[in-house]
Amino acid sequence: MQIEINKKKYNCKFGIKFVRELDKKFSVKKEGVEFGFSLSTKLPELAGGNAATLSDFLYTATITESPRPSQDEIDDYIDNVENIEAVFDEVLKELEESNAGKLAVRTLKQNLAEQISLETEADGN
Repeated sequence: MQIEINKKKYNCKFGIKFVRELDKKFSVKKEGVEFGFSLSTKLPELAGGNAATLSDFLYTATITESPRPSQDEIDDYIDNVENIEAVFDEVLKELEESNAGKLAVRTLKQNLAEQISLETEADGN
């Protein structure tokens, strides 16, 4: 995936380096132990349309770029992109196709399907 900021194209890669960087920024601490569940915890926010999470994902996905866009440049990109829905869709698609993200996306989809099924059953009773 590529994004263009100030007439410069940046590659966004959603691989292991991406996940490792997300884990550094959004780790979960429990009883003094730090866990790297960032993709699992942030993915629902992305799927729910959280623009700040989209910005975090795009910034983190540029970890391999040199020079790298700043977080502010990514935020401006998000604020001004013509079709933000398409950006959300593309990021989710890239995650679903990457080895580093496909299991987390599959789990999210399964959990959503189960939740919808439970809600449908509850409405029918």
